Amino acid sequence: MSAPPQQPPAPDGPVAIVGLACRFPGAPDRRAFWRLLAEGRDAVAPGTGPRAGRRPGGYLEDTELFDAELFGMSAREAAATDPQQRLLLELAWLALEDARIAPDALHGTDTGVFVGACADEHAFLARAAGPAALSAYTLTGTGRAFLANRLSYAFGLHGPCLVTDTGQSSSLVAVHQAVRSIRAGESTLALAAGVQLNPTAEGDAVVEALGALSPTGRCRTFDARADGIVRGEGAAVLVLKPLARALADGDRIYCTVLGGAVNNDGRGAGLTAPGQHAQQRVLAAAYADAGVDPRQVGHVELHGTGTRSGDPVEAAALGAVLGAGRPADRPLLVGSVKTNIGHLEGAAGLAGLVKTALGLHHGELPPSLHYTEPNPAIDPAALGLAVCRTRTAWPGSVAGVSSFGLGGTNCHVVLGAAPDPAPAAAAAPAPDPAPAPDRPDRADRPAGPVPLVLSGHTPAALRGQALRLAAHLSGPRAADPAALGLSLAVTRAGLRHRAAVVGAGPEELAEGLRALARGAHPDGVRTGLRGTGGTVFLLPGQGMQRTGMGRELHGSHPEFAAAFDRVAEVVGPLLGTGLHEVAWHREDLLDRLEYAQPVLFALEVALYRLLESRGIAADLLVGHSQGEITAAHLAGVLSLEDAAAFVVERGRLIASLPPGGAMVAVQAAEDEVREAIAEQSGLVGVAAVNSDRSLVVSGAEEPVLALAARFAALGRRTRPLRISRAGHSPLMAPIQDELRAFAEKLTFHRASGPVVVSAVTGAPAGPEELGSAAYWAHHLCATVRFGDAVRAAHALGGRFFVEVGPGHGLSTMAEEVAGGGAEVFAAPLATAEERRGLAELAAAAHVFGRPVDWRAYFGPTVVPVDLPGYAFQRLPYRLADAAAPAAEPAAQEPAEPAGGGDPAELVPRHTLEILGRPAGAPLDFDASFNDLGLDSRAALALCTRLSRDLGRKVPATVLFDHPTPARLIEALRAAAPSQSPRASHR
Repeated sequence: MSAPPQQPPAPDGPVAIVGLACRFPGAPDRRAFWRLLAEGRDAVAPGTGPRAGRRPGGYLEDTELFDAELFGMSAREAAATDPQQRLLLELAWLALEDARIAPDALHGTDTGVFVGACADEHAFLARAAGPAALSAYTLTGTGRAFLANRLSYAFGLHGPCLVTDTGQSSSLVAVHQAVRSIRAGESTLALAAGVQLNPTAEGDAVVEALGALSPTGRCRTFDARADGIVRGEGAAVLVLKPLARALADGDRIYCTVLGGAVNNDGRGAGLTAPGQHAQQRVLAAAYADAGVDPRQVGHVELHGTGTRSGDPVEAAALGAVLGAGRPADRPLLVGSVKTNIGHLEGAAGLAGLVKTALGLHHGELPPSLHYTEPNPAIDPAALGLAVCRTRTAWPGSVAGVSSFGLGGTNCHVVLGAAPDPAPAAAAAPAPDPAPAPDRPDRADRPAGPVPLVLSGHTPAALRGQALRLAAHLSGPRAADPAALGLSLAVTRAGLRHRAAVVGAGPEELAEGLRALARGAHPDGVRTGLRGTGGTVFLLPGQGMQRTGMGRELHGSHPEFAAAFDRVAEVVGPLLGTGLHEVAWHREDLLDRLEYAQPVLFALEVALYRLLESRGIAADLLVGHSQGEITAAHLAGVLSLEDAAAFVVERGRLIASLPPGGAMVAVQAAEDEVREAIAEQSGLVGVAAVNSDRSLVVSGAEEPVLALAARFAALGRRTRPLRISRAGHSPLMAPIQDELRAFAEKLTFHRASGPVVVSAVTGAPAGPEELGSAAYWAHHLCATVRFGDAVRAAHALGGRFFVEVGPGHGLSTMAEEVAGGGAEVFAAPLATAEERRGLAELAAAAHVFGRPVDWRAYFGPTVVPVDLPGYAFQRLPYRLADAAAPAAEPAAQEPAEPAGGGDPAELVPRHTLEILGRPAGAPLDFDASFNDLGLDSRAALALCTRLSRDLGRKVPATVLFDHPTPARLIEALRAAAPSQSPRASHR
């Protein structure tokens, strides 16, 4: 559930298996594998499809399919890459998800990768195809080391990375090495994997020539009819971490690795002949390493190949070390997964370990198949052994797994049942805010609408995720929406294509997910591309207040309530009445600015603190009118007490002015309005410039209405505002001195929070503005340059604009001027459904790519649960498609340049060609070339082609400066010479 620890664990401690993913014959995932085992099914069958005509075996289906785009591989690179590498990439992704670790969360960590493998028939096929079939990707695609290297590269892992080949014991030895690395503090977390694919009939022939293949096509471990092995295919990836850390993190633990040992037969009866004494020694060493009495072992997953010579040796060794002295009614139960799926050779040991781990996890021991009477050379009763022939309760809490290599390298690993979870530390209850009128009771966990956040590398993957999740929310075992929401947020990678669905229960959420899967966007469904840039909070002044605002959040979120109540505590004595009463019950008072403005201040502060507690933090603040005082407090310039007192005094002074005046919103440019003002007399001015064509005039009623009529006659829209005093106008001048005198009593501090962009200057505010009483007096009458402030915030990197207050007036105006790449959103108080508004804001933050503290959002009582795995978008990639060159020689400026091409046509055409995709295929113009699958060689090829077709040199560095197709097109167009490209080279 969390990133691996950075401190070394205690040496020699148990190691937990916290995640696993597998693909075995007849079982595309771990759940299907457990069903196959528990039901006692045999997945061995004659070959079909590409394996047609082959003898019976445990075959995987669709091994040519792969999601190359997700892992940044071009079509040609994917085709050249061993399907074993591709299979491990997808399984590693799923194993991390199963461990509830986001696959993109391990970048830069000391996570180790340990892969066991002994076959690379893909390399044989690549070389057999001749020199014409070789490409720049052949070496990395076929080298066995890259089975591990590819994983470390794909996930950004810095720990040990190696492939172990000890023959048929390779994958179990890889697990043993991973455990040792964790115990030594070398790896904070480890991926242990095994893989075996058998794409060629020649591979079968090699094993047959050894005399090891079963002529009947069945593995009959320890049985009198045993006649040899059945070849199988498959792969698995485990996620391992120190047990102590797994318990502290609250991980789901399948089982623990208590210890293990590796040795070799040495010079025995023959290179490939099994050695009983060596097997006995490795068993004894493994249990000594684990600190376990062999009599405690309830089950051993056998190497169990079903050969006449190998089975008796293994049985004798087990009997000598583990079976001796057992009561006749409690023999050591043994079995072999090879009877279900065949002998996976390099991945065989891990297949047996996965079977054992799942059995310990479920508390059941699956049957071993095809056993009717013992091999004549095996006396189970005398050895204290019994083959498990029926599904039974798991015997005890300790198990062993054996795997022996043909060349004599033996490995045995000791597993233990997962310990009971550590009792969760009681969450410290949030302090209950001071009593307030009519506060609804709070629940212990968040109630109301829930955001479900999704992401995918492509839109199709996003839709696929949605469809799987919709099914996950249906039926009697439907997931709890809050647990599902937390799991999606913290255990899944944050990919580029984003979506979120907000709903109040399983039915509404499932319907939203189904709509998303169809490509529809009803209310509650939000999609977009992950953006970049900071968060800007927009703080309104007055005009959008409503009775009851904030009450729902006050009743459901202690952080909001505590902040609101604290402001009320400060303001109440100054105002002479309670803020709760004004905000929730007194519409008559809420329409009076001397009451409305303190309420708005309290709501904005409370909402800011709530969002801050949920990880939705501001980088920049823009306040409209009084909202700038709130901004000054939130930036640390004014204490809460000083800011609240200033708001109350400002409102009192404005209310002391004679009622009257007018304010009118006008559709016009600032210069033409100021020109019109200059042509008439009277107290009138520009109160606010909200965008290039939207402003507010304010002042004495007669000149303001005359000005509005003048523009209405020109066909411009005008709208009178409902006000009692004409703010930000010359009518405020009589109280400026008194307000300044009050401000001079305040204590101004150096800003320590988000940057405040002044709506007076339209630029970042410094101490000379926010820390000056004169500034705040001038602020009262000054034009609110909101549009300029929003543009300045955008120039400073602000892209996610959130209105932190009631209504959506500022967000509507900001949308007109925010600029490219911006997203504008009204915050939770915009409607009476405040909890839904909070969920929708969190959803919007996810879609845009802004951080949210999802654990704080969902609360301490919600824990992650299992989810459907990533919806890979697999396409077929075959070796025959890899022959085309992935790169071209670097070209200098062409001697005979073609010239005249349009970058908008050339960039996508050549990119698709180099990636090996068909002309006209979809291309994400905003994705990085790296994400699209262009490595350094392919990038060089693209620049070479563009140089040729544009008739001018396109250096490779241009792709670093302009790393997406859209930006490259823009840069190439901007750099185009005024004369023809051909002429420019003469």
